[in-house]
Amino acid sequence: MLICRFADHGRRGYGRVEHDDDGDLVVPVRYDGPSRGWVDDVGGARPMGEVTLLPPAEPSKIACVALNYASHGTATVGAGRRPADPASCAVVLKPPSTVVGHGAAVCHPGADWELRHEAELAVVIGTACKSVPPERAAEVVAGYTCANDLTAYARRAPEEQNGHPPVWAKHFDSFTPLGPWLATDVDPADLRITCRVNDETRQDGSTGGLITPVGEVVAVVSRHMSLVPGDVILTGTPTGSGPLAVGDRVEVSIAGIGTLRNTVGATSDRPWAPDRTGNGGAGLSGFTNRPSGRSV
Repeated sequence: MLICRFADHGRRGYGRVEHDDDGDLVVPVRYDGPSRGWVDDVGGARPMGEVTLLPPAEPSKIACVALNYASHGTATVGAGRRPADPASCAVVLKPPSTVVGHGAAVCHPGADWELRHEAELAVVIGTACKSVPPERAAEVVAGYTCANDLTAYARRAPEEQNGHPPVWAKHFDSFTPLGPWLATDVDPADLRITCRVNDETRQDGSTGGLITPVGEVVAVVSRHMSLVPGDVILTGTPTGSGPLAVGDRVEVSIAGIGTLRNTVGATSDRPWAPDRTGNGGAGLSGFTNRPSGRSV
């Protein structure tokens, strides 16, 4: 099942994507915490072309797992994997202000930075949880989506580079494109992931090459921190991450989910204004009112 988040004449919600001879339809649904699944909501079906797609998650935080693929893309399913230990993965946080959706422009941070793409499978949490066992990870997942974990590297003069580690940043606005929707019934164990820039394939890998597989990633991250509905975990990027320039068209595709498309825009220095988060102007409400307890 494919679940999108949408806006329709001021109403925001989630919808099941249904294919029809006359075009795709959006049928309102909601996430039911007790049953840990999507159920029908009030309202009639709407043509996809008449609603606005929003990012498919409203996270309080985005947790990124670093260096989770073999360095040269040679890992095979089950090979060289790390144990599900909280010290086995480096986890980096991104703020929710980095989230944008399918079709949105991402902002290049400027001439002082090199912007690079990182195609990844994103896990969206549906149930409040802490210290989830790997074998129960699927119980707390609302769905999976495509992500581009954009990262900027500071440019340095040659005389400044010797002996200094690279300076990089993931926190800029628009640095976490997500979409176009959630897939609820895919097996994350071996999904092909590609990234194309201006129709050129830059990355071509599979979640089968993850050093720490998805269930164990959820277990590790949930031991590092409490997770709440809507939180996003980025599971790692295959080899091939490369630079992006203003005007580039970027496509992240994952088998069984779809294709996330974004363009790279120029640096934005617009003044402060309300409801300009790139996340539909909505608060961080998750799928339902955030539960106060933990279900797992």
